[in-house]
Amino acid sequence: MSPIVVTLLVLRGLAPMGEPLTLRAALGEARTQAPALARARAQEAVARGEEEVTRTFAPLTFSVAGGGNDPRWAVGLTQRLPVPGARAARVLAAELTTRSAEDERRASEATVRADTRRGYFSLMRARQLVEVSERALLLARESEAAAALLFETGAAPELDLLQARIARGTVEVQLLTRQAELTTESAALALLLGRAPGTLLVPAIEPPPPLVSLDDVLARGAHSPLAQARTADVEAADATLRAARRERWPVPVVGVSVEGDGPGGRAAFLRGALDLDLSLPGLGRGETVRASAAREVALAAQNEDRRSRQTQVVSSHARLAAALAGAALYSKQILPDVARTERMALESYRAGRSPLVALTAALQAAADTRTQAIEATFAAQSAFADLELAVGGPLDEP
Repeated sequence: MSPIVVTLLVLRGLAPMGEPLTLRAALGEARTQAPALARARAQEAVARGEEEVTRTFAPLTFSVAGGGNDPRWAVGLTQRLPVPGARAARVLAAELTTRSAEDERRASEATVRADTRRGYFSLMRARQLVEVSERALLLARESEAAAALLFETGAAPELDLLQARIARGTVEVQLLTRQAELTTESAALALLLGRAPGTLLVPAIEPPPPLVSLDDVLARGAHSPLAQARTADVEAADATLRAARRERWPVPVVGVSVEGDGPGGRAAFLRGALDLDLSLPGLGRGETVRASAAREVALAAQNEDRRSRQTQVVSSHARLAAALAGAALYSKQILPDVARTERMALESYRAGRSPLVALTAALQAAADTRTQAIEATFAAQSAFADLELAVGGPLDEP
C-alpha cells in the first residue's frame, strides 16, 4: 500500500490501526531490524577478516630447476620471514582496528536507539497535535453554533456568523494537515523498525525521561563506544607506525634446496641460503611517513570527538532540564487554567458579554498553549535521546 493511499485512508478514518506500541518494544525492534545497522555489522566482519590476513605468514616458494650443466637439477623451498616485532605489531594493529569496528557498531546501535526514540515521540507529538486540532474543531463548531443562534435572535451581526464559519473551516484544514503528518511520522518510525508503512502505529503513553546528573553523563560519555573507538584508532596507528619502522630493518629470506651434480645428476647435495632484503638509506620511507601521518589524523579525530561530545552533553543536559521544568509547569498549572478559559470565553460570548473576536482569540491562544506543552514534552525526549547518543547507551535502564 503506497503512502499516498495510506494518507487518504487516515484522512477518512479508514487506515488500519496497529496494536499499541511501547517505547521498549520499539527500541528492541530497532536494535534487531533497523536497516542502518547492517552496514556497521558488515564493517565489523571486514575488520575481522583483515585481522586474519595479518596473522597469515608469507607463502612458501617451491622451485624446481634442471639443465645440462651442474647442478643438473634442483628442488628447493624459500620462506620470507617477518622482521622481529613487525608481525606482532601488525597483528596488534589489526586487533585494535577490529575493536574499533566493534565500538563503531555499538555506536551505530546507540544512534539507532536515539533515532528511534525521536521517531517514537515525533509520532506521539503528531498524535497529540491531532487531538489538539480535534478539540479546537469541537470548540469552533460550538462557537459557530452560538454565533448562528445569536444571529437568528438578532443579538449578533451576520459578520460574527461568517467569521465563526471561517474559523471553523481553518481548524478543519489544520486537522487534515496534522492527520497527514501523523501518517508521515508513522511511516518514518516503521522504516526505523523495519516494518511496512501500511499500518498506522499507535504509541503508548510514556512517562517523562529522568533528569540525570551532568557529572554522571560526562563521566559515562568519556567511555562511550565512540570514545573507545577513537582510542583504539590511535593505538592501532601507533602499532602500525611501529611495524612500519621495524620493516625497514633487513628482512631475512631463508631457503633450502637439494641439488644433483655429476653424470646424470646422481650426486645429491643439500644447500642452504640466507638472503636479506635491505632498504636503501634515505629511500623507501613512504610507508613510515604515511603511518606517522595516519597517527596524527587519529589523534586529531580523538580530540575533536572528545570536545564535541562534551559540548553535546552540556547543551543537551541544559535543554533536558529546561524542557522537563516547562512540561511540569504546563501539566500542573497552565493547562488546567487553559481549559477553564476556553469554557469561560465560550459562555461569555453566548451570554453576549464579549464579542466574537475575544472568543476566537481565547480559543486560538488555548490551542497555541496546548501545542507549546506538547513541544516541551517532545523537547525533553529529544534532549534525552541526545544524551543517550553521547554516552552510547541507555540512561533510563540499570
